[in-house]
Amino acid sequence: MPKFFELYGWRFFAVMFDLLNEPFHIHVTDKGKKECKYWITPTGEVQLAFNRGYSERDLRKIEKAVNKHLVDLIKKYEQHCNENSIKPNYKKIA
Repeated sequence: MPKFFELYGWRFFAVMFDLLNEPFHIHVTDKGKKECKYWITPTGEVQLAFNRGYSERDLRKIEKAVNKHLVDLIKKYEQHCNENSIKPNYKKIA
């Protein structure tokens, strides 16, 4: 489970199995009590996929953090894909 970074006590990470079967996204959790997931598009947009427990205020902070670290997230994602022979895949939003 690749961890990208931690901030405000939240862990920003990917799930290896998901990387094989879904477009790029990032999960955020606070030790398992709350969790949300954001799709990352080819143009670098982030879109909330689901939320379980986070307040609107927290979601704004999370989205701001994802956007702030977006370039590094994409680099780490692509590096992880290359190291594991996975073709990078991004969410295409119509």
